[in-house]
Amino acid sequence: MAPAHSPDLILAMDTARSAGALIAERFAKGGAAERKSGGKGEVTQTDTDAEAIILDALGSASPYEILSEEAGGTRDSDAGLWVVDPLDGTTNFSRGIPLFAVAIALMRGPQVELGVIYHPLTGDCYAAERGGGSWCNEQRLSVSQVVDPELAVLYLTNGYPHADRVRYGCALSRFAPRSYPRSLGSTAAELSFVAAGMGDGWICSGDELWDVTAGMVLVEEAGGRVSDWRGAAWDGESLYTAITNGAMHDYVIDKIQDLQEV
Repeated sequence: MAPAHSPDLILAMDTARSAGALIAERFAKGGAAERKSGGKGEVTQTDTDAEAIILDALGSASPYEILSEEAGGTRDSDAGLWVVDPLDGTTNFSRGIPLFAVAIALMRGPQVELGVIYHPLTGDCYAAERGGGSWCNEQRLSVSQVVDPELAVLYLTNGYPHADRVRYGCALSRFAPRSYPRSLGSTAAELSFVAAGMGDGWICSGDELWDVTAGMVLVEEAGGRVSDWRGAAWDGESLYTAITNGAMHDYVIDKIQDLQEV
């Protein structure tokens, strides 16, 4: 049975699809990227234009504040905060690698209430709302049941500061001997895959809220688990996050819990 979506989730899905249509059109034409000021990744004109579509749609139809990757914004989420990544996987997009996504989440306080991850090239729309399950194109999602580390596909990603890259390297070195580590260049895409059972865990060293929040609720509503690297409940701010199918969680935390303060 198809889910009964709330108005907020419908707004997020429709908005992600609108931005995704522009992104898919631009991808076919190609586009150059520039380094952001401060050295934190790349940006293209498509990032900016897709963001404008999203900010206009959410701002005109919703009372909530907005935090977005390129435009910035408040982080006060008590009354409701849209958290937006208009094009997660900009480097992939600019280099012609067909793996990137639009991510939109709604937070209240430290809790993510809903999330949408839209894949522009396939039209797959992953959506979840707290208490309502996780879905892709009206099909219910469930995380994998993989528990054997030697069968596990684990996505790892890092932020831009040197310390985040050091943590990432340490974590990778611990998982690589037994499992199948992956880094696909789009956190949103990776988390949608974990929610769908196409991966068993995701370990983040320094991603931002707009990268991770939509995927958090997707994985949780599909039966997975979210924590910081020590296994404590996510506090709404920590950027050192482990998100798994649940069955792999204790194994993952055991490998990385001592790295959070490195």
